[in-house]
Amino acid sequence: FFFAALFSIGSLGAPLDARMEPTPAPLPAALEASSGLCFVSDVCGALKKLKRTGWVVSGVPLPESDADHMHRAAMCALLVGQPPDPRDDYEGPNARFHPDRVDCQRLLRMAVTHDLCEALAGDITPNCPAAVQASKHEKEGQAMAAIRAVVGDPLGAELYGLWAEYEAQETTEALLCKDIDKFEMVVQAFEYERDHLRPRPDGVA
Repeated sequence: FFFAALFSIGSLGAPLDARMEPTPAPLPAALEASSGLCFVSDVCGALKKLKRTGWVVSGVPLPESDADHMHRAAMCALLVGQPPDPRDDYEGPNARFHPDRVDCQRLLRMAVTHDLCEALAGDITPNCPAAVQASKHEKEGQAMAAIRAVVGDPLGAELYGLWAEYEAQETTEALLCKDIDKFEMVVQAFEYERDHLRPRPDGVA
């Protein structure tokens, strides 16, 4: 039941080209001017209120928010910089993922940015109508362009660049961040199953 929700969250279709600069999405009046306070209150605040779609559709009690998800993802990113376990395999193509070769600061900043667009675009998953799914990357790109305008450069440009890099899934940090995103979701699914899934009575199919 709960693990079915694993397929309800995550990116869809081909990633956006990291060089794309979509037209900013329409903003609420409070977000029309560049303002750090508006970013903290209206954008980051929205992420604390936005419940993850897959868990809502699955009927999970008190589902986590986007901010909850990204916070633990950031904690996972911090762990990447720890000394490697001797049992880990960093030979061949895995060599790029050795902690000494990962830009852990960039990975951390990406982890706290990868779902930032959902503050304006919403959490679009396979549970959403097909037309909404088809416009997922466009809506998210417009949202990040709008957030960039609110934050102001140079930080706004960095946030946009981190999101675009994550979507492109080419760099070591982007690949690790995607793995962290999925791992955190699996951990959350396990916790929901452990806390809320009860055995069926005997004889109930």
